Amino acid sequence: MNELQLKVEALRSKLPPDRPYVEVDEGWYGLVTDCDAELAAMDANYQLLQVKEKFGGLRYYFIPSQGVADEQRDAMYEVVARYEKIASQTCEATGEPGVLMKSPRGRLKTLNPEYAAGTAHLQSYVPVEHKWVRLAP
Repeated sequence: MNELQLKVEALRSKLPPDRPYVEVDEGWYGLVTDCDAELAAMDANYQLLQVKEKFGGLRYYFIPSQGVADEQRDAMYEVVARYEKIASQTCEATGEPGVLMKSPRGRLKTLNPEYAAGTAHLQSYVPVEHKWVRLAP
């Protein structure tokens, strides 16, 4: 195991025993371990509930320890939001820049388009075109 994989194993030990899975691909390992390090520096006893990919985005669920001030709790949620935003632009597989892509069956993943095109099981993914709708005032 490399150093990053060892950090992910340590992160798994913080998860509930009935769900000790870090459900992200290797391209996001650095993001989730860095997020954990920042949160632990703010609240060493925070409780990690779940780390996963959903709809092509990072989901990092946690609970601050009891007695954490509102300002500190809010700052912890801002840390998670920042890492979730970074993940939305980072290939899940490689850690390189990525975009939201969709399979013919509707599965969403954040991938590097060049990597996806050259990887057999990802070749059918295409970038998602965002269509913005302006609502009337």
